[in-house]
Amino acid sequence: MDFSYLKPPKQAMQLKHSDEYIKYQVEGKLKRNVFYNVEFEDIEEEMIQKLEDLIKKRKVQLPEQWDKQTTLKFCYSGNFDIEMAFQTLINYLKWKQNPDYQQLTSAGEDILKKGVVFSLGRDKQFRPLIFIQVSKISTNIEQLPPILNAMCVLLNYIQKFMLIPYYVEKWRIIVDLNDISLFRLPHQIIKQIIDVTQSNYTASLEQLHLLNPPFILVAAWKLVEKLMHPETAKKIQFCKDPSYLQEYINEDQLMLKYKGTLPNITCLWPIINTYKGMAESIHMQLADSAQKNYMGESAYMSMLESQYYTILTQKEIEISKPQIKGQCCSCNIM
Repeated sequence: MDFSYLKPPKQAMQLKHSDEYIKYQVEGKLKRNVFYNVEFEDIEEEMIQKLEDLIKKRKVQLPEQWDKQTTLKFCYSGNFDIEMAFQTLINYLKWKQNPDYQQLTSAGEDILKKGVVFSLGRDKQFRPLIFIQVSKISTNIEQLPPILNAMCVLLNYIQKFMLIPYYVEKWRIIVDLNDISLFRLPHQIIKQIIDVTQSNYTASLEQLHLLNPPFILVAAWKLVEKLMHPETAKKIQFCKDPSYLQEYINEDQLMLKYKGTLPNITCLWPIINTYKGMAESIHMQLADSAQKNYMGESAYMSMLESQYYTILTQKEIEISKPQIKGQCCSCNIM
């Protein structure tokens, strides 16, 4: 599919990251958020060279689009242990060749159409938002393959069309635990989703928000948090009240059920472009149209060069839907 209509708005190109955000230290160890269009430290250049030498020595063929920034991300994924970084890289290359994760299946598409996982909106720094609605996931482990298929294909499209080197290199994930008890929590499936995204989209997560968590999960987290690395724990945040998200996300990028101003959209695939600074009158028109089942998700698609939302007729909506041109072949880990 061609999702080029999802590219970040022009305002994103005006971002200027602080030196403290680009790179920082935790307990004397270097960490990095921004990998492109920045200078690397000597230790980083050294690690890149070591990993490149090992790749060459073991005759591993890298994809054409590979770059030194991606190599550095694997160095960080291995905590600068080159052998560990190399093994992570090998596992990643195998994952990239597995069609179960790279090509959308009919079962995976069904997961996306049901809104089990979806992307809608951006945060205040234009990072894409990814939602996981746990209430729509059963505890049946047989549901795992299509969910992983849907998640990986979704992230591949986001990676290819919704990020910009330097300006927008990460995304924010929101796990909606509303109406979920600890006994209904699909632990194994959630664990597998996290494992796959951590291993194959390294250095891509800004923060993971657990929304509406059951009380017992919050209590358990307070115990587990003490055993985790502070840097990892900082990326995971519990929020009982959805309005907490507005610290990071403007209300016009969130649906009503998350205390935003977007209507509660049910048709969330293909991905909808929400970012153009919506006016209240347009909200009202879209909400009214949605209630009448007149417009689907494409009603929110905006033309890239316009500075306002375009309300499309049903015929225009059909024309503007993404056309299938082939599967995403992006290989960069963001």
